[in-house]
Amino acid sequence: MSDARRRDAAHSITLTDGTATRTRKAATADLAPVQELHHRCSLRSRALRYHVGKSGLSPAEWRQLSNPERGTTLVTTPTGRTDHIIAMTNLMRTDEQGVGELAILVEDAWQDRGLGTALAEHAAAVARREGHHTLAAAVAACNKPMLHVLEKLDATPVDTTGSVVDLRISL
Repeated sequence: MSDARRRDAAHSITLTDGTATRTRKAATADLAPVQELHHRCSLRSRALRYHVGKSGLSPAEWRQLSNPERGTTLVTTPTGRTDHIIAMTNLMRTDEQGVGELAILVEDAWQDRGLGTALAEHAAAVARREGHHTLAAAVAACNKPMLHVLEKLDATPVDTTGSVVDLRISL
């Protein structure tokens, strides 16, 4: 899909402070701005997303995340700055039919403005359209903001293993 068509297919999100953003499907060519996003995120934010202090994605990891056969990865930019990715949402297929795995990374400077909640809600809508009946998420038990976001989607804890809470969200 061309950049213009991806922009046209973008989903608009207005943050609690009135800032406008656009969320669209990621493309293989988004690796460099996604790497920049990772570098702008604190070690804590990356550790909460990946459960380790990952500094970025390898080209092979990005090919998997941006491969439509493996799922849907969405990237979010401020409106008018299509090259500046501020969040990445992964909605990946699992071995369970109809179950998608959800994960979100939001740049530190863009947190606490309603973006994570809006992205989780949008991901749930995308998952429904793609035929999923359930979302799964593995969230660090200390990641209170993400746990709160997923509570808004009626997430149910199904297992707690060490410091990770496995949640399910019925769609």
